[in-house]
Amino acid sequence: MRSFLFALLFLTLGVQAGKPEKTESDFTELSQYYFAAARIGDTEVLREFSQAGFPLDVRNPKGYTALMIATYNGNGEAVDYLLQRGADACAQDRRGNTALMAAIFRGEFALARTLLKQDCDSQQVNKAGHSAEDFAEVFGRDQMVRLLQQQRADGD
Repeated sequence: MRSFLFALLFLTLGVQAGKPEKTESDFTELSQYYFAAARIGDTEVLREFSQAGFPLDVRNPKGYTALMIATYNGNGEAVDYLLQRGADACAQDRRGNTALMAAIFRGEFALARTLLKQDCDSQQVNKAGHSAEDFAEVFGRDQMVRLLQQQRADGD
């Protein structure tokens, strides 16, 4: 695994070092490994990508970022790492959903609390017009509903 990771990083570093331009398919292949690391919570691999200058907020075809994928899969260490490195917690996927909405959907209360600490509008709505609070209500996340309502009240 380690040698494979370094081969991937070599491809990324080659682009940065001014070596012959890599193709879009090379970047797509690298992205798949990056998203897989977020999916399984492999912060070591995420760190290697980040240190090699790989863009944190690159998106897959559905518009998901690594932060969204890590959140959806309940990988708190990966979420914390990506946020510390500057991942965009406010980013929306192609349907307008955010990492906070993913945390609520999956019942990841601790991750939702972490994401609420980011400088994002918790009242932001997706393309269907639903907010994070709507998600919490629909999925029966009563504790999250109360937290979002309290945050909204404190903001007024």
